[in-house]
Amino acid sequence: MRFGLKVNPAGWDDAVHWAGVAETAGFDGLWTGDNLRNPRDPAIPVHDGPTVVTGWAAITTRIRVGLLIANMVFRHPTVLAKQATTMDHVSGGRFDLGIGSGVWPTDHGMAGTPVWTTRERTDRLAEFVAIVDRLLSGDVTDHDGPLYPYTQAAMTPGTVQERLPLIVAANAPRALAVVAAHGDGWVTFPGAASEVEFYEASVQRIEVLDELLGGREIRRILLAYGQINPWASEDGFARLVERYRGVGFDELVVYAPKEHEQAVFEKIAAKLDTYR
Repeated sequence: MRFGLKVNPAGWDDAVHWAGVAETAGFDGLWTGDNLRNPRDPAIPVHDGPTVVTGWAAITTRIRVGLLIANMVFRHPTVLAKQATTMDHVSGGRFDLGIGSGVWPTDHGMAGTPVWTTRERTDRLAEFVAIVDRLLSGDVTDHDGPLYPYTQAAMTPGTVQERLPLIVAANAPRALAVVAAHGDGWVTFPGAASEVEFYEASVQRIEVLDELLGGREIRRILLAYGQINPWASEDGFARLVERYRGVGFDELVVYAPKEHEQAVFEKIAAKLDTYR
């Protein structure tokens, strides 16, 4: 089991602190989100995700850094491919790119993008991810759409990594097909679902994904939040790891603890390797 820490820092000092904690504890990945504002409370500080990751890339040496997840509401896929390449260079080849379709109306509102139907959102995800995959692989041929046309693309320089990992957020069958076609990894999260509902849904989604992959192996990432609280207790963390390892997940990404969860976090972080 691999472990990642996701941080939405309130400021740069906060970002630097958690980067140090993550590297010292031996986390495999350091992640942040990609929202223009907090969807529930505009008073909560939110920084630009790619900029935070670039800063982390410059001040860390071992840990992988990444976006979980890059939000396609805000940008054309050619722009994200270029940003990903730059972050890969700054990190010396330690960058992972998560991509998702975005769900918050506040993201659409602040970006000035009409809210998409479920069908359009999935159509956009399929074309968006395919374009990013193509560009990061060095294919710069023109693309005529229908949703994201472009011409005269160039990807110079190329990525540091021979294959920059693409991790696709997906739950529905059509989105899982995008994972199977282009993903080096898959990420899912509970959202508003109960833990029991999410667990049962995860079993079904992994069955669908396995069939679509046809034996190809990819990373399977659980982003724990909502009804899944990793910092309730040490025993609870151990049970969480075993429960979802048993389903087929091989990577657990957890949010930085709140103040009242700090004591449990420190105990777990001090012996993180024992949970692998």
